Amino acid sequence: MSTYTALDWLAFFLPCVRWLRTYKIKEYLLADVVAGISVGFMVVPQGMSYANLAGLPSVYGLYGAFLPVLTYALVGSSRQLAVGPVAVTSLIIGSSLKGLVPGAETISNPNVLTPDQEVIQDKYNTLAIQLSLLVAILYTSVGVFRLGFLTNFLSHSVIGGFTSGAAITIGLSQLKYILGISIPRTERLHDQVSTYIDFIRNLKWQEFIMGSTFLVLLVTMKEIGKRSHRFRWLRPLGPISVCVIALCAVYIGKVDQRGIKIIGSIKKGLPTPTVGWWAPMPDFVDLIPIAIVVMLVDLLESTSIARALARKNNYELVANQEIVGLGLANFAGAAFHCYTTTGSFSRSAVNNESGAKTGLAGFVTAWVVGFVLLFLTPVFEKLPYCTLGAIVCSSVTGLLEYEQAIYLWKVNKLDFLVWMASFLGTLFISIEIGLGIAIGLAMLIVIYESAFPHTAMLGRIPGSGVYRNIKQYPQSQLTPGILVMRIDAPIYFANVQWIKDRLRVYEDRHRNWSGEHGTKLEFAILDMSPVTHIDATGVHALEVWIEQFARSGTQLVLCNPSVKVIRELETAGVPDMLGRDWIFVTVHDAVSFCSRQLAEAGVAATPLSITQQPSSTSDSEE
Repeated sequence: MSTYTALDWLAFFLPCVRWLRTYKIKEYLLADVVAGISVGFMVVPQGMSYANLAGLPSVYGLYGAFLPVLTYALVGSSRQLAVGPVAVTSLIIGSSLKGLVPGAETISNPNVLTPDQEVIQDKYNTLAIQLSLLVAILYTSVGVFRLGFLTNFLSHSVIGGFTSGAAITIGLSQLKYILGISIPRTERLHDQVSTYIDFIRNLKWQEFIMGSTFLVLLVTMKEIGKRSHRFRWLRPLGPISVCVIALCAVYIGKVDQRGIKIIGSIKKGLPTPTVGWWAPMPDFVDLIPIAIVVMLVDLLESTSIARALARKNNYELVANQEIVGLGLANFAGAAFHCYTTTGSFSRSAVNNESGAKTGLAGFVTAWVVGFVLLFLTPVFEKLPYCTLGAIVCSSVTGLLEYEQAIYLWKVNKLDFLVWMASFLGTLFISIEIGLGIAIGLAMLIVIYESAFPHTAMLGRIPGSGVYRNIKQYPQSQLTPGILVMRIDAPIYFANVQWIKDRLRVYEDRHRNWSGEHGTKLEFAILDMSPVTHIDATGVHALEVWIEQFARSGTQLVLCNPSVKVIRELETAGVPDMLGRDWIFVTVHDAVSFCSRQLAEAGVAATPLSITQQPSSTSDSEE
C-alpha cells in the first residue's frame, strides 16, 4: 500500500510544490524572470484596455492581472499558462451587464464620472464582482465533481465561430476610440455599422491619426515577432511600446490639449477587499446564465491552451485540478476587486516563447503589475483612449479564424454549418444567443448522428478473411445465401427503428439477389464489433429480429460482441434464444461455418464478384 508524505499532500493541494521541489535555479530562474517581465509588459496595457471593454474602470484590469495571477501560480497545474483579463470574456461581461444596470450604456469613460454616474457605475462594478464569484463557484464545482468532460460538447466549430464573431464585434466596439467619436454602445453588427455611418461626421482626425498609427505599429510588431524567431521580443513589447510613445506625446507634445481624450483618474495602490459586495445578490437569476456562458467559454479556452503547453513542455496536466485552480484564482479575484479572469492565448504564447519553465514566471508577472499599481498609475492616467482601442483591436486579430471556416467547408459541411451559426448568431443577434444557437445545433447534429447511425453490407476481400463495406471496397465478394451486415453504433431506443429499417433493406436486396442465383437467404450475419452498448429496447429488438428471421427461414448469426454487450444479452437470455452455437468470434469464422452448412445441404456457396452483387447498393447510408 502506497503512503503519502506531507509533501505529497501539500503538492496535491498546492501544485506549485511539484516544480518547487525540483527547481533548477541556474537553468530556470533567468528564463522565468524574463518570461514574467515580458508578459507583465504585455498585460499592463492589455488589462486596462480589456477593463474598458468590460465597462469597468481601467484599474480593474490591473487588479485582474495581479491577485488572480499570484493565486493561480500557487494552485494551477499549468506552468506556462498566463491568466488574467481576456478580450472575449470582457466583451461578454460588457454586453451582458449593461442590460442589468439602467443608465450604464450612457457611461463612455468609467474612470471619469459625474455624481449620478458614480451611483450607476458602483452598481455595475458590484455586479461584475458578483459575476466573478458565481463563475468561481461554477469553476470549482466542475473541477471537484469532475465535470470537465462537459466542455466536449463545445466543439471547435462552435468556439471558432463564436470567437470569430466576437473578434469582429470587439474590433468594431473599439473603433470609436480610434476614430475619436462618442457613440451609443451596441453589439449587433448591423446596429454597429448603422451607428458608425450616422456618427462618422464627428470623426476627430487627431485621434484617428494617432490610433490608426498605433494599430499599424502593433500589428506589424506582432506579425514580425510571430514570423521571426530572431525578433520574437517585438511581440510582447508592442503594447507597452505604444503606451510609452503615447505618454511621451502627452507629456512632451501636450496632445491631450489638442483634442486627444485620455483615460483620466486611475486609483493608486493594491486592491482592497470586496467580500462585502458578494451579498445580497438581488440579480442572481439574471447573473447565473451569464456566469454559465462565461465559465464555459473561459474553461474551454483555458484548458485547451494549458493542454497544448503541457504537451509542448513534456509534463502532465491534471485537468480537474487545473479547473479547480482557475476557480480558486477567480475566488481570490472576486474577493479583491477583480472581474473574471482566465488563460490568455496571446500572453500564454509569449510566456512559453520567452522560455517560462515554471509558475514562478506568473509570480514575476504579478509583481510587475503590482509595481505599476503601487507607483505608476498616475503616469498611466494620461494614456490616450485611442491607444487602448488600438491595443484591443490588434489583440483580437488572432481570434478571427477564417481559415478554420474554409477548412470546415472542405472537410465537413455540417461542422461548417455549426461554425456559421455561431459566427452569424454572435454577430447579428447577441453573444449569448449566438453561442446558444450553435451549441443547440451541434447537439442536434450529435443526436441526428446517433439516431441515424452508419450501417453497411459487408463483402469479403478476395484472397483474405477480411470483410469490408462493399461501397468502400467494390472488389469485395458476396456469397449467395449468406448476408453479412454491420452496425457502426450503440443500439438503443433512439436508433432501433432506423437500424431495423436498414437491416430490412439489406435483407430484401440479398434475398432477391440470392433467389436470382438459385439460392434462398439462409443466414444473416450481424457484425457486432462496433456496438459498444445495447439497451433494453435494443435487446428487445434483437429478440424480435431473431423471431422474424426464423419465420422467414433465415438463421440470424452474431459476430464479435464486446464483453459489455454479451453481458447485456446474457441478462436477457438472448444467447439461449438464438443458440450459443450461432455466436462467433469473427465474421470470417461465421461465414466459413455457414458456407459449410450450405455445402452439406448441396447448395453452392461460391463468392461472387461485385459485378454480380445486388444492383441497388448505392444507398448513401452504406
